[in-house]
Amino acid sequence: MDDRLPRKLAAILYADVAGYSRLTGDDEDATHRALSDSLDLISITIQSYHGKVMHYAGDAVLAMFDAVVDAVSCATKIQEQLEAQNADLPSQRRLQFRIGLNLGDVIEDRGDIYGDGVNIAARLEALAEPAGICISDAVRTALGHKLPFDYLFIGEQQVKNITEPVRAYRIVEQGTMATVLVTERESTKLQPLGKPSIAIKPFDNIGADLEQEYFADGLTWDLQIALVKLPGLFLIEGESSVQDPRQMTAQEFGSMLGVRYVLKGGVRKSGERVRVNAELMEILTGRKIWGERYDGVLEDLFTIQDEITEEIVTSMEVKLVSGEAARYRRHEIKNPTARDSMYRGEQLLYGSTKQEVQEAQHLMEEVIRLEPTSSLGYAMAAMAYWWEVRRGLGGNASSAMEQAVLLARESLRRKDTSGYPHLILAHAHLQKREFDEALVEANHGVMTRPSCNGAYTLKAIVLIYLGRPAEAIDLARYAVRLEPVNTPMYPAILASSYHGCGLHEEAISAAKESIELDNGNIDPYLVLVASSTALGHTSEAQKAIQDVLRLKPGFNLKEFAESQPYKEQEDLERLTSQLSNAGFE
Repeated sequence: MDDRLPRKLAAILYADVAGYSRLTGDDEDATHRALSDSLDLISITIQSYHGKVMHYAGDAVLAMFDAVVDAVSCATKIQEQLEAQNADLPSQRRLQFRIGLNLGDVIEDRGDIYGDGVNIAARLEALAEPAGICISDAVRTALGHKLPFDYLFIGEQQVKNITEPVRAYRIVEQGTMATVLVTERESTKLQPLGKPSIAIKPFDNIGADLEQEYFADGLTWDLQIALVKLPGLFLIEGESSVQDPRQMTAQEFGSMLGVRYVLKGGVRKSGERVRVNAELMEILTGRKIWGERYDGVLEDLFTIQDEITEEIVTSMEVKLVSGEAARYRRHEIKNPTARDSMYRGEQLLYGSTKQEVQEAQHLMEEVIRLEPTSSLGYAMAAMAYWWEVRRGLGGNASSAMEQAVLLARESLRRKDTSGYPHLILAHAHLQKREFDEALVEANHGVMTRPSCNGAYTLKAIVLIYLGRPAEAIDLARYAVRLEPVNTPMYPAILASSYHGCGLHEEAISAAKESIELDNGNIDPYLVLVASSTALGHTSEAQKAIQDVLRLKPGFNLKEFAESQPYKEQEDLERLTSQLSNAGFE
């Protein structure tokens, strides 16, 4: 006998006030009156769109609808009416709601609703901007083109007790959606996507010793590691800029990357003493939101990082999902010599030469020796060996990959906090054609690192080989937006995603963009050959073939096909047929 309680499919709306504690702290009585008026307005609007308010919880509202179209129309109407209601108020006194919408099964009991469907709606609300609306992929799919809006992908989110990450979208006015293709990388007016957006300007070395430059870079890297895992933030990387970020002002840096906030600062290290200055700047106004100076010994460094992270979360009114507040309390590397080795290794980790990467491996293994119980040394050493494989810098790729996997698993056994091992294991499983395992690890990667372009790119690659390129497009676009300056790998993956969907014009455009940024990678040229052939653009295909042969004179189609881990043979045959028709043997 089935003892499960009866369920029904419903569209769930969850709304909550942004910054309510701050507002009540400024004027409790006025805030409560404004809240009462707003809740009345919301309740009336929900009823007018055939919805039902299930309950109120302080400043939050939960409602249910039978139709997705009604729920979304209601949410947009609520925000429209609240904007009009706030029009005459100063910005600091406006009562703005975040709204999350999901479509899923609910249990209806005693006048209320329960279940994963409700929990996901509440998590999506936390990821929306003030006065914004965030919807799940289920809602997006059900809507199709029924309403005059665009839907901007804002990442995959970890939801408590839900195994698969939840794809989230922001509703934007039709025709105004920010372009996420890398062709906008030169624009100074890139639009931030969804959540509060921030970039970290590399911290300056304010000491006299130029040898301490690695230490300032290391602190910048550690702050990136802390913030990249917070789902309430949209962290954009800018280290790959063709300009030196340290020579730019915070506003120039932020405008180039299209973010609302920039964290900047400086580090002075003298012996065992360290001083850190940090400031959070709002780019549009040039206003300093927060600033602080910290003095301490090296053992205090991670505490300083945690305090900076806490201040950022508080200042930007980032709402964290359950358990996230404790996640960035990291005390991984206590030994000062180990931390010094880790910082030096990080500076070499993504080097372009075999010697640099091998030195990074040595330094990370030194971290393991000095801090054998810490997961971070194992994770970073695994990354160093994986990078050797990814860049083809070693003579024995299989041996380096085996070492990367071994170290990644050791990090996970020590309760890894970085998320890097999941990326390495996803790649390893894909190479072995272990598709289910690869997708599981890729999912873990994006859930633990929701602002990591590498995590999104790797999952996009897995989905392409799984025969699900349409799902990969949003992920590849998102990776482009997470690092909008000089990122040839991300438009290359986007090109492959488009090609897999038969969107050949788009594939050609993205492939050319990747080639413009880096003409030393054969992958976008192969997409250019295949898509040009599919469209009958023979001369363009022939030109791209010559570029492939220039980069890899011994290119062999059979060997290439054997190296491609497609799950479905027909996907591989479609690609190889196009390459063969173009003239490859």
